This record gives sequence, structure tokens and C-alpha cells, in this order.
Amino acid sequence: MMVENIRMTILGGDTVDKRTVLVVAKDHRTHSVFANQINDFFQNRITILHESKISNTDEVDLVLVSSPKVMEGWNIPSEKLIIARRAINIAKMEELVTLPSDVRCLVVNNMLETSYETIELLRNLGFQFDMVPYYPGCKQPIDGIHTAIYAEGAELLPRGMQKVVNIGIRPLDVSTIIELAVRLNTNVDRANLYAARYIREIIEHSRRFYRTLNQMKELNKHLDTILNTVHEGIITTDPNKTIIQINQAAKNILGISDLNKDLVGKPVDEVLPWLSLPEGKEQIEINKVQAVQHLNLVVNNTPITLEDEKIGVVTAFQDVTNIQKVEQEVRKELQGKGLSSKYTIKDIIGKSERLTSTLDVLQKISATDKTVLILGENGTGKELFAHSIHSLSKRRNGPFLPVNFAGLPESLAESELFGYEGGSFTGAKKNGKPGLFELAHNGTLFLDEIGDASPSLQALLLRVLQEKQVMRIGGQQIIPIDVRIIAATNRSLKDLVEEGKFRQDLYYRLFVLPLRVPSLRERREDIPLLVDHFIRENTVVKVQMEPAVMHRLLTYDWPGNVRELNSVVQYMTSVMTGSTITENDLPEQFRETEQLVRETKRGDMEELEAKGELLSFFVILECLEQAKSRLECVGRGKIVEFASRKGVPITDQQVRHRMDSLKDLGYIFSGRRGQGSRITDKGLHMLSMMKQSMELRA
Repeated sequence: MMVENIRMTILGGDTVDKRTVLVVAKDHRTHSVFANQINDFFQNRITILHESKISNTDEVDLVLVSSPKVMEGWNIPSEKLIIARRAINIAKMEELVTLPSDVRCLVVNNMLETSYETIELLRNLGFQFDMVPYYPGCKQPIDGIHTAIYAEGAELLPRGMQKVVNIGIRPLDVSTIIELAVRLNTNVDRANLYAARYIREIIEHSRRFYRTLNQMKELNKHLDTILNTVHEGIITTDPNKTIIQINQAAKNILGISDLNKDLVGKPVDEVLPWLSLPEGKEQIEINKVQAVQHLNLVVNNTPITLEDEKIGVVTAFQDVTNIQKVEQEVRKELQGKGLSSKYTIKDIIGKSERLTSTLDVLQKISATDKTVLILGENGTGKELFAHSIHSLSKRRNGPFLPVNFAGLPESLAESELFGYEGGSFTGAKKNGKPGLFELAHNGTLFLDEIGDASPSLQALLLRVLQEKQVMRIGGQQIIPIDVRIIAATNRSLKDLVEEGKFRQDLYYRLFVLPLRVPSLRERREDIPLLVDHFIRENTVVKVQMEPAVMHRLLTYDWPGNVRELNSVVQYMTSVMTGSTITENDLPEQFRETEQLVRETKRGDMEELEAKGELLSFFVILECLEQAKSRLECVGRGKIVEFASRKGVPITDQQVRHRMDSLKDLGYIFSGRRGQGSRITDKGLHMLSMMKQSMELRA
């Protein structure tokens, strides 16, 4: 088909024949880009033909081919041939700039030649990527390559590419446009204007890059300032595990001078082999403890992702010692809010041999850091002894926190002990709450009435004692703790273990340093000192006490121990007339005791003596009294052993008959089979009468 020449005016009023240009390209998209570019320059005054519309080149003025490869099958005279020189779309270069300078990537195109052309062009523009050509039918191995640059045909991209950059179909270079103008014999002034516009685009993009670069510099300055004001050591690495940033705190913690000069740009594995970085893009490591030379560091690793691609890792770390110092300061502030020990060993009143012996053991126990189990009846002052142990220990400057399991509902016990994260349950504080184990860090946690802890709570306590770390309810962070445990109970944990009510493994965890607090019955000689102390606490009046009152106090059995004595003194100082306490001022329980004494008739003693040697009954009751002080029930076997040590030989059968008699008279109580026996208050009075009788006989 012949192309009709048309006379028309082109640029500046010159009259010339309308020229034709045949564009031969691999596909219609490239043809369209070239045609639009030529029409833009020549202002649609050139006829652009597609190869499908013409049979030979005689009918056209010039033939523009996208690459030598597409010339196959065409007979194109050299005077008509222009092989396109192509550029990169400037608007697409911004995304290329964001790629790491040494990234290994595919350059995807529809032909081998155009792939190589693109690679050469990118290198000429200063991009030093490790570029691998990729095209249809390519056999090039691409294992380990996850980035691709392509100009056209997204369908050509191989699978598995994590980062894809589309630079668009490469347009004609300005030099090709100018050659077209010269070969078509048009006015080149237009070419100058076109080149100027192209340069203006480059300048505009350069300005944008410059502004972006300045903004990045400012952001980096701000980032450096922020990083150097935090107390955590921070190291950032790229995908190749090369160090790209490090802050002043990291230098200080690691004790390395000129750290930026020495480490930035170097592989982590070589210069910081202890720093194990996560491999996955979603693998976050929190509070990982790592030993580094003489330091213990708490390390957090957080992958950085951009558009679902991992671009590096931020590592933050702190010296455990510094963390503990900060925690200690916080806890000191909490101590000012009532979380410190209130008592010392000087607050324990008494000079009896039994108490003095116990305090000697207490001081030895205080010098260690092991778990203590305080055993004692209700009212003996177990918490006072716990405070004293803490105040004498190396943890004396740390917090002392008590928790009583007898008065703590099971539903609240776990949150009180272990704390919770915000929103963990209905009614939870917005910001969460630290538990007592956290608050007691570097101090002492007093677990009072541990025998009342539920089975589920016992299991949690055992885990904390074993692992020395806690996790808040609703949380995922493991919190290391350094807490000394002092537990106390008025029950026999050993009996509870045998009954299946207390974990045996927890019992042995607690039963490391047992301390038995004597009952008031065992240290009656301390009663006058305690009475005097409680009177001074309760009144400023100088109080006199009738001797008969003190006698009653000394002979009373004190089931409530020191706590009961304090209550009795408070009662008497409140109801006394004037400043003298008389027998009439004694509270109701003393009149009940008189009744009990009357019930414990001397005839009962004679009845016991008629059923067997009185000494054997005395030994049985004495054994049960001592067991009561130890919070234990005892069986016949232990009574036989006790009697033997006292020089009173008695058989198991004899013990059984005598205990039946004591039980019938209400002096002892026996539990179910295997649970042992214990002495009653009435039995204590009988034992007291027996002691008095024996003293008189002596």
C-alpha cells in the first residue's frame, strides 16, 4: 500500500511533505509508547505506521526498530534505519533508589537482548545491583533471588519474588528523538525545546530527591538524637545481618570505644557473635537473657518489615544489673507507700530460755537467703518473726510484702500474686497491675497461712519457686524475679500432705529452714514482760495489778497465745476502776476456765490412776502437748518412742487402752484412722494438775 504524500506546514511555517515513520517493536505496548512520544514531539505532524499496515519499507521515510532482534524478516535500507536508543522513565527511578545497593535481582524483559540493554542502562545510571537477565525460556537458576525489576509484561515474572519494581516500558532516549528530527529534515528548534523539557524533568526529580534526601538527613539526625537519649543499647542491622546503626548506650554497656568506627558496616556474626538474630520476618524475641563476657543482658529482637519484606532487625538490650537498679529505685518508692518491713527482732518481747533459743536460730536463718517455714499456733506472732528475719537479712533494704491465704479469696489470689495485663478480665485496671512477686523483687514475700492455699495456687507457687520467674495474667512476657520466700502456717503441712490436701513437692520446697515459734504456754515466764509492754501500749496511766491477777494469767493455758494476752490486757485496762486491775476485771474466758477446772476434778486423776500407772497417762498427755506446739497430731508409735526416751516403758497395747480412757474423759481427740490424736483444752488442764501434783509429791 502506497502512502499518500500530503503538503502541510511544519514548525515555523516551513512547507514540506508530511513524512511517514514505520515503528517496528516486539509488542503493541512498546509501539504505543514510541508512537505517543513521537507524536508529542512532532505535534502529530508525522504519520506513524504499524508494521501490520505495510508490506515493505519503500513506502516510508524512516524505520524505527525497538531492537536489532525485531529486524528479522525485514529488508530495511541503512539510510532509512534507526535503531532505538532507550532511556529509563524518570518517574520510575525513585523506587529503584530505595533498593539496597548490593541487592541481587532479576531484570525481566521479553527478550534476552532487551534484558541486557536494561542492565547496561541501569549500570550507566549508577545502579550497582547484582543484576541477572531473565526472559521467556530462560534457564538461568534463580535460587535465592527474591527481587525483580521489569519493564513490561508482569506475566513474565517468575514465582517467589518478594520485591518487584516496575520501571515501565523504556521510552526513546532524547538522542533518538533528535536523530528522527534530523533525518526527517525538520526544524531542530523543537528538538532543543524537547531536550530542555527532558532536562527540566530530570532537574525536577533531582530537586525532589534532594528534598527527600535532606528530609531523610533531618530524620536521621532526630533518630540519632532519640537513640542516644535512651538508656537501652540499640543496634540495627540490614537483611544481610550487617550493622548499620548503633547508639551511645550500646557503646557504654558493651564497654567498646569508637564503636561506630569499629562495628558499623561489619557482619554481626564476626564482631558480635553473641547477638543471635531471628530469621523470620515475624519472629519477635522478647526478654531473652544472654551472657556476654562478664555481663548478663536482657535482649529484645524485633524484625523491621516494609511492604511485607524484612529489611532488617532492631536489637535493644540492657544490662540486667541496671534493670535491677531501676527496679530497686521503684521498689524503694513503693516502700515509702507501706511496702517495707515494720518490725525488727527488738520488737519480740521476752527473755525466757525457750524464746532465747528460738531467736538464736532466727538470727542464723536470717544470715542465709534460703526459704523459711515458720511453724506456730495462732497468735504466736509468726509475722513478727518473719519481719525480724527480713530486717536482719541482706535484703533488709528491699521490700517486705505479706499475703495471708486464709483471708484471700481464691478468685483474687492469682491476680494479687502474679499481677495482670490491662483488659485481662472484667474489672481489670486499664494499664494492668504488678503482682506481689514483682513488687517484692530483691526483697521478701511472706506467705502467711500457706496451708490454706488452694491446690491450683499451690501448683503456681511451686513453679515460681522452681523457675524464679512469673508471668502476669493475660500477658506473654516472662518476668524474672529475685524474691526470698518466708512461709508460715498454724497447721501441720505434713498431715495435710498425708491427707492429700497439700502438695508434697511444694512442702519440701518450703521445708528448708523450719523455725518453730513457741506457744505462750511454753514461755510463761515472759508473760509479766508482755503484760507490762501491752499496758504501756494501751494506756498512759501507771497501772497496778493485784498478784492474784498475775497468778491467773500465769496459770491460764492461752489457746490464743500472745494475741489473746494482748486482747486480755486491752480489756482489763478498759474496764478497770481507777488504776488497779483486780480479778473482777478479768474477761469472760477466765470464768469459763474456772468452770473447766471444776470439771477437771481431782477425782478424774484418781480414776486414771486406777486404770493404770498415772505416770503413763502423764507421758501421753505431755507428748500430745508438745505435738500441739509443733502443730502435729501423733499416733501410738510416736507416743511409745517418746515414753521410752522419758524412761517410762510402755507397750503399744497399753498406749491404746490409756488413750481410750483419756478420750472417754474428753482429754484427747482422735481423728480418723491414721490421722493421729491431739490434746484438748480440758486435757491441758489435767496435764497442768498432774504437774502440780507431781511437784507437791517431790
